[in-house]
Amino acid sequence: MKRFSPSIYLCAGLALALLSCAPKHVANPQNRLKWNLSALTNDYHAVGRNNVKWDKDAEEALTQFARINAAPNDDLEVRRDLAGSLADSAVKAGCDDPMIKFLQCRYAETTRKFPERQEQYRAVARDLEATGYAPLWKFYANADAAGILWQQRATNLWPEVRQTRALAVNDLNQALSDPTLPMEEACQAAETLFQLLSRNTLELTNAYNTIETTLFKNGAKSAAAYVIKADFYLLYAWRARGNGNADQVTEEGWRLFKERLAESEKALNKAWSLDPNSAQIPVLMMSVALGQQKPRPEMERWFQRAMELEPDNYQACRSKLHFLLPQWYGSRDEMVAFGRKCVASTNWGGHVPLTLVDAHSEFSRTLPDADTRHAYWRLPDVWPDIRDGYEKFAQANPNATDFRYPYAAYAFRCGQWQDFNEQIKLIRQNDSVVNYRYFGGKDAFDKMTEFAAHPVVADPDP
Repeated sequence: MKRFSPSIYLCAGLALALLSCAPKHVANPQNRLKWNLSALTNDYHAVGRNNVKWDKDAEEALTQFARINAAPNDDLEVRRDLAGSLADSAVKAGCDDPMIKFLQCRYAETTRKFPERQEQYRAVARDLEATGYAPLWKFYANADAAGILWQQRATNLWPEVRQTRALAVNDLNQALSDPTLPMEEACQAAETLFQLLSRNTLELTNAYNTIETTLFKNGAKSAAAYVIKADFYLLYAWRARGNGNADQVTEEGWRLFKERLAESEKALNKAWSLDPNSAQIPVLMMSVALGQQKPRPEMERWFQRAMELEPDNYQACRSKLHFLLPQWYGSRDEMVAFGRKCVASTNWGGHVPLTLVDAHSEFSRTLPDADTRHAYWRLPDVWPDIRDGYEKFAQANPNATDFRYPYAAYAFRCGQWQDFNEQIKLIRQNDSVVNYRYFGGKDAFDKMTEFAAHPVVADPDP
């Protein structure tokens, strides 16, 4: 019998697709949420296009966007869907406010073809740029537009891409001059810009030089300024090294890599001296320690600092897990042992228990071929860990529901048909409409449920 491979029906990176896509900078979520809510609603009422026909949906869409920004681990996929559907409802009711149309463009389901999507992003960015909305929101619109315009590498669009990126840099530069902007908001926006420009060294360095002037204007040196500087030099260092194996790196590449990592470390030490209560600084320092090949105790020191400041610091756990990959300084056994510690801990909560799921997911990516990876998920010690991670997460987060999608997908991958059926049942109970997109569409979902409903004909062995 030809083996049925569930991988053809599942999105790549199951652990990351829904719950593990948090950015680095997630400190002080309540302060960040308060700032986002105030900034978005104040802008909408002051400069937005209000009307009782759509105000309720528009305001709730903005609220969901604020929560996406401020608490990226908190039911992210659900909040994106909500923001998109609410913005879409407002627009269909006649709303032509550029900020609401930006949320519709970013989050609402669409059947538009790719060129139409490009035009939609282009129009939204242009219209929002001409409003009195805060420059931070204009920055994100221009960054999104630049990204989608360049997605297919069409050289005829390159002049427009450069112009849109330049607008994004200018918008962020203005946003960073706002003294009320929370540290984590500034850092996340800057990181977004650096990633947008990461493949173009000239644009990347020019952009940083522009915002650096604002960050250190009049001698004002905040912890945020140094964190952003460290983030830039960390990316800049890897840009010099390249993504190849160590033996493929040139002598000049190694020299620049070390110099730039040293600049990043220096900036982080300064940021730490200014704000020893920021959990994001130790997380970034863990990444620097990885690049500098520092001994494990150095990484552990910063990890402990991060977890003491923020016991639910999932990103710190993800960073440590990366350090423990076999190609770096650990092994499968060390990754799994750490993941199990995350589940067993009575102090760490939030998404931290999912580190055990990530341990298996990340290790499986290191395996050489599809057959080996398929066999890995059927090993006897894998499914109990996956189940333990999700069950502990469910206990720590009783109001969460979206995790059941990856939970079901892993059950299917591991050949645990009864557990898969149970999770699908709970998904149907919690969601009025199943998010078929997570499973690759309704046809793929139907094939999975049909397969799991008849385990007698299934071949669970690799």
